[in-house]
Amino acid sequence: MPRYKALSAFAFLTVLISAGSVGSQDPFRARSEGESAASATPIYAWEAPKSYNPYNQFDPPAEHAPLANKPSVAPVVERPVEVVPQPAEPIAAADAPARVQLAAVVTPEVPGTQTDAPTPDAEIPLSTAAERRLFETVPNEIESYYDLFMYVSKSNRGPFAQRMFVFQRDADGKIIPYAEWPVSTGREKIELHKEKKIRTTTPEGIFMLDADRFFPRYYSRSWDGAPMHHAMFYDLKNNGNLSGLAIHAAVGASKIRKLGKRDSAGCIRLSPKNAAELFYKIKNTTKGRVPSFALNERGSTDRWGRIELDAAGTPILQDGYRAVLLVENYDGRDEIAGSVVAYTN
Repeated sequence: MPRYKALSAFAFLTVLISAGSVGSQDPFRARSEGESAASATPIYAWEAPKSYNPYNQFDPPAEHAPLANKPSVAPVVERPVEVVPQPAEPIAAADAPARVQLAAVVTPEVPGTQTDAPTPDAEIPLSTAAERRLFETVPNEIESYYDLFMYVSKSNRGPFAQRMFVFQRDADGKIIPYAEWPVSTGREKIELHKEKKIRTTTPEGIFMLDADRFFPRYYSRSWDGAPMHHAMFYDLKNNGNLSGLAIHAAVGASKIRKLGKRDSAGCIRLSPKNAAELFYKIKNTTKGRVPSFALNERGSTDRWGRIELDAAGTPILQDGYRAVLLVENYDGRDEIAGSVVAYTN
């Protein structure tokens, strides 16, 4: 008899072990999994918009957000983490898809450390602040027509003073920083030139470039043959006349030394190397159809992005460069250094 009892006990243990190893066949567990699968909400891949502007009011997945917009954070001191089990919360019927409640991971707070709060403008990269200002100003309805964006501050003080920030659109439609260069804008004075009073002012506004007026070598007739190499003239009219404003190289050691300070008669000067790089980048990589900026009753081009529309309200397009420039008198300290100047020379 003891032998038969031993065999029976062994058989019973074998059945228990076998049952524990096939938990997925538990009828209650199988029913739970089946109900979850039946009620799960399908997941669809996010479709990128035709134009990516991080300041439009939609919220794409994090991997599509421009790297420049990530807030800087203070270094985190590593501490042991404490795992605190949390009871599962009831999920409202409107919530979808169904979620699995995981144990919360609690990191002890370290005095002076902040990892998730946005930092003020003074603590984020200048290019990030410039990008934000640019896309808050360029109208959403025209932003998608451009692939290269230039932001220039003509301020004479502050961290933004006399800088150009260049951004480009990548293959995924994401706006990424390209360059940050010192410039010289207008002297912002009324001066005497050839017995006439003129304003050496760089106007504020949004400007396109004139595809018919790109010159590797150029000499100014108005300024006694002064060289303006790699000149990219604005697509801008003032009272029906083409503007002489341009982005171009600073020629001569004295002008190059003054980059980062106001020094021009109204144009935007770059170093010869940077002017040539920007010239050929725009000319060779940004050709396309762009909207035509509207003219007012005096024949002057709108300077804040208002475009011409046909009778049906459709934008009127022209061949040009998909590059746009924003100039403002902003010093980078969340205050405007002076009023907007409405003069175009």
